[in-house]
Amino acid sequence: MERKYIFFDIDGTLLDDNPGGKILESTYRTLDKLKENGHFVAIATGRAQYMAMDAAKEAHIDCLVTDGGNGITLHNELQYIKPIDFVQANRVIDQCIEHHLPFAVALGNEAVLYTNQSDQKDQKLPVKLAVDESIDFHQVKEIYKVFIECGEQEEKLLDLGTLEYMRYFKGQIIIEPADKYKGILEMVHLLNGNEKDIVVFGDGLNDISMIDQAPLGIAMGNAIDEVKAAANFITKRNDDDGIEYACRHFGWID
Repeated sequence: MERKYIFFDIDGTLLDDNPGGKILESTYRTLDKLKENGHFVAIATGRAQYMAMDAAKEAHIDCLVTDGGNGITLHNELQYIKPIDFVQANRVIDQCIEHHLPFAVALGNEAVLYTNQSDQKDQKLPVKLAVDESIDFHQVKEIYKVFIECGEQEEKLLDLGTLEYMRYFKGQIIIEPADKYKGILEMVHLLNGNEKDIVVFGDGLNDISMIDQAPLGIAMGNAIDEVKAAANFITKRNDDDGIEYACRHFGWID
C-alpha cells in the first residue's frame, strides 16, 4: 500500500462538536492503525502553534502545520512560523486606529495579544489582551495575526490589500494566513514524500482551500456546505466515527 500523508484539522474534525471538544475512541484507534500501517499522520490547523500543541499531544500527533499554513512543527520541534506582510498589516492597524475599531495583534508564538489603544471594548479573543500605549507597531519585529472587532459594514472602511482573513464570528475578522495547503506541501517536501499521496480532512471555513487543492479532500459530515462542495468524499460526522469510516472506506485501515 502506498504511504499516505494524512492531515487533520482540529476543531470539528479531530475534536467533536461537544462543549470542550474531545477525541473519540474510534479516532484514537484509527490514528494508531494508520501509523501501524505506515501512513504519515499530521495536523493542519489555523491555530497558532503554541495553541495547537495541546490538541496534538492529546491526539498523540507530533507533526503539525499551524498558523494557517505558515508554521511547521516536525516531531514536536518547531521549524518555523512565517509572519504576515508587515507593511500591509501596519496599514490596516493604522486604519483601525483612525476609525476607532478595537484590534489586537499577535507579535509572536505566545498566549497574549497586544494593543496600544486603552479605550478598547471587550473583544472575543482566545487569550489575554495586553494594553501598552507605548507600542508602535511600525517598530515591532514581526506581526503574525490581527484581530479586529468590526461588522461587515465597518469592514468596508479597511483596505486589506492582499492580506488573507477569516470571519468566524459576525462581529470580528482575523487577519491570518489561510492557505493550510501551502504548509502541507512544504511539510511533505521536507519528508521527501509525494504530493499525489496527500489526504486532508476538514470541516470549516479555513479548510476550504486545502480541501479544494489536495489530491484527496475529505469533508466531515458536520462540515459547512462550502467544504462539502469542494470535497472528493464526504464522511460521517466527527461525533459519529467519521474519521474511522473514511479511513476504512479507502482501505488505509482494516
